[in-house]
Amino acid sequence: MIRTETGSLQYGVEYPADSGQLHYDFALRLPTVADNIQALETHGSGSMLRLNTAMLASCLVRLGDIPAEAIDFALLESMVDEDFDTLAAARDELKKKRKRPSDSLPDSGLPSSPLANTASASSTPAS
Repeated sequence: MIRTETGSLQYGVEYPADSGQLHYDFALRLPTVADNIQALETHGSGSMLRLNTAMLASCLVRLGDIPAEAIDFALLESMVDEDFDTLAAARDELKKKRKRPSDSLPDSGLPSSPLANTASASSTPAS
């Protein structure tokens, strides 16, 4: 089963072009090395924004009612930058969910209350 992150864009992507029809709801899968290789081969290594846009386009499983074959780099180029940030945040959330849980931290032996060590040695008020 492919894990996806779903969400909604704030401004939407227009499809077909110049139709006025906006698409908001999306499902995004986790990017892979293959997506990265394809983006590099297609768009070169000159711009991280171009690479990230190409990778997000290849990872979009669904974007409104847009046919899957129409979801590509050129379509996402017309996206409002805040919507790009929304997709990038969904990608980052997927990565967090996939990440191996960290082991429990060892007991440091310090007091559990941060206030325990804040008492002043001198209780004389300053004048």
